[in-house]
Amino acid sequence: MKLKTVVRGLLLVSSLVAAQAFVPALADSFPNKPIRVVVPFAAGGGADVIARMVGDRLTATWGQPIVVDNKPGAGTLIGAQAVATSPADGYTVLAATADTLAVAAALQSKPITLPEKTLTPLTQIVRTPLFIAVKPDSPYKTLAGFVDAARKNPGGLSYASAGIGTIHHMAMELFDAQAKIDVKHVAYRGSSPALADLLAGVVDVAIIDSPVALPQIKGGKIRVLAVTTEARSAMAPDVPTIAEQGYPGYASMSWMGFAVPRGTPPAVVDRLYQGIHDAIESPEVSQRLRAMGLEPVTSKSPAEFESFAETERARWTGVIKAKNLQAE
Repeated sequence: MKLKTVVRGLLLVSSLVAAQAFVPALADSFPNKPIRVVVPFAAGGGADVIARMVGDRLTATWGQPIVVDNKPGAGTLIGAQAVATSPADGYTVLAATADTLAVAAALQSKPITLPEKTLTPLTQIVRTPLFIAVKPDSPYKTLAGFVDAARKNPGGLSYASAGIGTIHHMAMELFDAQAKIDVKHVAYRGSSPALADLLAGVVDVAIIDSPVALPQIKGGKIRVLAVTTEARSAMAPDVPTIAEQGYPGYASMSWMGFAVPRGTPPAVVDRLYQGIHDAIESPEVSQRLRAMGLEPVTSKSPAEFESFAETERARWTGVIKAKNLQAE
């Protein structure tokens, strides 16, 4: 055997050994500088508050600052692109919602990024029930009553959502399709302004998330016709599901998690996953989330979260195509 071949072989073996030794070392040393968390919404909203809450817990655990960077726009795709084009080293993380990982790209005729190809999901962190609500003096006493009125007046009734491309929007469009009704969509920038116009009588119904809905339910400010979850929510056990009111199989929820650029080393992905998982499972964070009307939940692994996001994306893409929906 030639000397050069022997040397080349030894160098290859040495490189492989060094690479294998580097992986655990990388995980052990991560993080050793501040981590940037991109929130694809304006400061002060629900996703922003949750990201900062988790960030505070990670800072306490890792001793490194977690810096929140708000980048709203394009149905969350501007923030998603900012993360996707960042170095895949674990130091830039996206606070990813269902809007980002399951809806936004399908609504855009020319999406600026495809999250399913450019991002690696880490873990889900919360789920949020949605409620179909009316004013207390609304003529619609039940979901059946609302559906009956909508069928008698196609396009004449309206519903408010938290915005085009949000799960609120998708959930109502899915219900419209199953109920075979045509209700005009009025998009707002969040559930709070949608609720305000519902109470002012601008729209007939609104689909709002639990952090906004629950205080109004307790205060008697709204009447809730249904919850969108598969089973009744423990947060409002007296509210019937859509499924039990004649639409079997209907279920939808808003959700949120974290993701990193595709290509981030597996050891770093695992380190981030475990840190975020432990933060959500901690009594301090989980209790605060429940107090906000959110359901803490963590994926068993990054792979499980990615599979969940794929299933959700396929479902909502089907709704978007069937109803010919587009971002405006």
